[in-house]
Amino acid sequence: MVEQMWRDFHQQLLNYIVKQVGAKDIAEDILQEVFIKVHQRIEQVEDKEKLLSWLYTICRNTIYDYYRKNNVRQNMNQQIILDDLTTDEQIHSNHNSLNKCLELLINELDEKYRQILEDSELNGYKQSVIAEKNQLTLSATKSRIGRGKSKLKAKLKNCCEFDFSEHGIAHYCKRRCGCQ
Repeated sequence: MVEQMWRDFHQQLLNYIVKQVGAKDIAEDILQEVFIKVHQRIEQVEDKEKLLSWLYTICRNTIYDYYRKNNVRQNMNQQIILDDLTTDEQIHSNHNSLNKCLELLINELDEKYRQILEDSELNGYKQSVIAEKNQLTLSATKSRIGRGKSKLKAKLKNCCEFDFSEHGIAHYCKRRCGCQ
């Protein structure tokens, strides 16, 4: 799970840390410390929907530790607190909005794609489990997941516009489908 979190979030977290400390080499060291802490505390995650917020909290605290160890001025810490309050709220809002949009659009898919995408992408089931559950071969399951993702991607492009930044993904509904 930690490896997947690294693949999914390390660049986003690195950008955030660089913004806070101003030096990429220091940010990379801090990011390594963050993922050591993540590995040690992964059992503490109770709600997967709050995973990114949890990661940012660990980042923020590790940055504080860096400042304390290196006697960096207190007003920089205060600025981080103000930035983080806004960032955490934006991240939570963006993720809730995007999740709502994805759920609405997945529900518009044909049943044969809908359930398989929900199981693979939203519920995190392994493809072999999905294949067995739906009485399909693993190859057929992979094909359906791929086709379902393509159909979902087309729906997303028709429905929303996306902005990517160090604060996460922001999306704007074009068709007023109720996803925002």
